[in-house]
Amino acid sequence: MRKTTTLSLFIIFIFALESCRQDIQSKSNISALNDETEVRFAKNKIDSAEANKVFKVPTLRNQYLVNGYKFNLPFNYRMVFIPSEKNTKDHYYKFQWKINESFSINSDLKDFKRFSISNLIEYIPSSSNEEGEIYIVSSNKSSKLKTSDFIQEADEVLYKDENSAIFKMSGKIQAFYFEFLPETQEYLIYLSDTPFWNISPEPNVNEEIDQLLHQLRLAKNISNPIIKQKNEWDSLNNQLSILEKNFLQKIISETKNIFTENSETQSYAPTNQGNIPYFTVFKENSNTDLIWKKLHSKNGTKALTISEAESEFEYLRNNNFRFFYYSDYTQINKSEYSVVYKRNSPESYCLITKPKKQNVVIFKEFPASMFMTLDYYKNEIEFYRILFENY
Repeated sequence: MRKTTTLSLFIIFIFALESCRQDIQSKSNISALNDETEVRFAKNKIDSAEANKVFKVPTLRNQYLVNGYKFNLPFNYRMVFIPSEKNTKDHYYKFQWKINESFSINSDLKDFKRFSISNLIEYIPSSSNEEGEIYIVSSNKSSKLKTSDFIQEADEVLYKDENSAIFKMSGKIQAFYFEFLPETQEYLIYLSDTPFWNISPEPNVNEEIDQLLHQLRLAKNISNPIIKQKNEWDSLNNQLSILEKNFLQKIISETKNIFTENSETQSYAPTNQGNIPYFTVFKENSNTDLIWKKLHSKNGTKALTISEAESEFEYLRNNNFRFFYYSDYTQINKSEYSVVYKRNSPESYCLITKPKKQNVVIFKEFPASMFMTLDYYKNEIEFYRILFENY
């Protein structure tokens, strides 16, 4: 896949070729957007008081240890370290950004570190769900960075404070943030690169700015201590952006409408922006009752073996949900209304939820990933458990 990004403002040339890498109608429980939210950025200028409303929303965050650095990220984000590789005919990456006379970012230097941030709520196609990158670069005693250093050639500055800005360049709106890391004498720089044009329908400026403010909230708190928040739906829902809420609201409402409009429908799988099934909802029947009882009644970590003779699991496969086939599975978590299983080979996960007030069973698969670690899916599974239990 050839991925190209150009940002002339910062004297940047990026040209990357990374093969094999990219890897029943009822009210929704997702809070609706009000008119005030829709118009608060109507003039494309962001008042600091409005920005602070987003920045100060309490967020449920989790700590990630990535390449020796601790990052405290909101529950719906994950981060991976992208190691430097020697440029070849199949892979070429170059990033050069002169901030001021005494400080530059250069991907050719040994101290250059690059991290990619992605959003587990796939409001944009999963092949391009990056929400920006973080660069960590060594400082020197003469490096005294200011926000104005980063935006000297911007076409328009929509927001600026002591360590971040939202600006427009060549028709594209982006955000950046920087902070000094005193323990390592390095600078951390966040630069957004969200491909809003890949969203259908394309978002308006208000929605883009709202997303960028949520990204800056992430960046501004990335090193701040985690304050414990209640892990419940209202807390999670309150910290979602307009685009995230719109996406979840759309697929849940769409699913409920399908079952309402056609009583014969037995299962439905809404898709994400990349037209990939996001989760699968089955109407309760004798097969799903047997499956739920078998999966939920099991206790402990002893392997569950599914044999060819178990026709209830064949029912799932006949309806295009193929996580459970003839293999061994381990239960790794269980609540009153949900259970999580790990398939041992290839290592992947499935969340199964039977909402208290709905006659359905919901299945969501978390497939094997090249970046898989022990806790890779932990926060994502927990979010969707809470979402589905409030379905």
